[in-house]
Amino acid sequence: MPDYWVKITEKEEDKIQRHHYLVTARNIIEAKKIAQEFIQHFCDEDDDPEMVADGYAFCNKAIIVHIADIKETTKEAFKDFLLKMHTIEWK
Repeated sequence: MPDYWVKITEKEEDKIQRHHYLVTARNIIEAKKIAQEFIQHFCDEDDDPEMVADGYAFCNKAIIVHIADIKETTKEAFKDFLLKMHTIEWK
């Protein structure tokens, strides 16, 4: 089964955080469904999130989490991205 890189955006007031996840699924439709189910449980403080386009709103729309992008990738490419993102190169 192919791997998909899921980019999720979390907005709370003027603060934006971007999250990156790897999903293994039969196709992009299944990957999106898995990501949506994951997002539904993203915020522990809200047991009844409101569905919004490609995601969910939590705490009376104070926090909005949605899928920003999904694309097919490989585990190696995803690991390379994470390694670059979390590596300090002090010169």
